[in-house]
Amino acid sequence: MAMVLCNFERYHDPRGLRYSLGMKAPRREKHFVRQWRQYRKLSLRAFADMLESAPGVPLMTFVNIGRIERGEQPYTQDFLEAAAEALNASVVDLLTVDPTKEGEVVDLLRILRDRKDDQTLAVLKALASSKS
Repeated sequence: MAMVLCNFERYHDPRGLRYSLGMKAPRREKHFVRQWRQYRKLSLRAFADMLESAPGVPLMTFVNIGRIERGEQPYTQDFLEAAAEALNASVVDLLTVDPTKEGEVVDLLRILRDRKDDQTLAVLKALASSKS
């Protein structure tokens, strides 16, 4: 006798998550948290130790951070803000910039962007308008 699966039965996907048949795994938004962590030469444990929801209160475990990095668990705004502070990046950078491709340029542009003097702005404008 052949076994027939119905929509109410559960199955495991390769990442270990459970869904009803007929349901698609939730789509996780692309981010570059792992790349930023590795760029800053931090292990998962060291990175987790840097993330606190309050002084002395860990935000999450290194296991959960690993799941977020692999797209198996959604990130929260609290995580993004804590991660950005720990990694010396902005939340926008974590979501849009791959530091392994941008390298030192990202750090230099952040420093220049934070400076508001006329000379820095003139240099940036000249670079932006120059033809390479």
